Amino acid sequence: MAYGDLGAGNTGLTEVDVFIPELWSDAVYDYLERKLVFRNLVDDYSPLVKGKGDVINVPSVGEITVEDKAENTAIQYDAQTETSVALSIDKHKYASKIFEDIAEIQAQPGMVAKYAQAIGYALAKQIDLDIASKVITLTPGATLTADDTISDAELEAALSSLGEADLDYAAGEVVFAVNPTLYADLLHNSKFIRYDALGGGAPSPIATGNLGSIYGMPVVMTNALATGGTDVSGVMFHKSAVGFALQNGVRMQSQYDIDHLGEKVVGDAIYGTGLIHAGYGYKFTNAS
Repeated sequence: MAYGDLGAGNTGLTEVDVFIPELWSDAVYDYLERKLVFRNLVDDYSPLVKGKGDVINVPSVGEITVEDKAENTAIQYDAQTETSVALSIDKHKYASKIFEDIAEIQAQPGMVAKYAQAIGYALAKQIDLDIASKVITLTPGATLTADDTISDAELEAALSSLGEADLDYAAGEVVFAVNPTLYADLLHNSKFIRYDALGGGAPSPIATGNLGSIYGMPVVMTNALATGGTDVSGVMFHKSAVGFALQNGVRMQSQYDIDHLGEKVVGDAIYGTGLIHAGYGYKFTNAS
């Protein structure tokens, strides 16, 4: 056999390159979906911008006035002018890695899974942070007396504010998102963990570490809300308060770099977030 024929029939990077992006895409997207917290808690307008568009105009329908009907008099038709809120698709985020000796990396699925999780987690964390940055701009709220600690009186004031805004927190449509420290404080409140308060059929938060719901509101712990300082540590909000749109999902691309003898892998996402109804919730801000 001639020297030039030694490589004939070999399967190398060029031959299997078409499989690499799909492998990464599936692994990264699966992990990202499992780690996203806020996306499922707000209105998702993603279908409206698949493949095109940079702004979604979300209409806001005002409350309609009820009038008295006078005898033998024609009724008057409501002629209020509605407004809309613009949700801009203006964020393009990415996470990337370069792997030397790609053949060895692809031969070890466990290693691919670990880096896929890292990329998926990085993108999920950024998306959650961007959604949270809109959630914490809700108008109603109060400053906590003690950082990352909510008293009974402060909870009662929040419930009162929600009720006065016609937000039925007991219907399960309002979510209570808190940072880890505030979540621990709620677990310390005996009313939310006592057997006699929960009822015999409810699982114990002491055993599970899961608060479940408080006053009809699912409680969600997230690191997207900061701890300490003058940051917002907890927010009660209706799903329609904030909008989110993911335009292209998570796109994974790879390219071999001969200068580095490695495979470059990049995951990116194009999306937008926006505050739709500033009064649809209540936030708790730390004092110091």
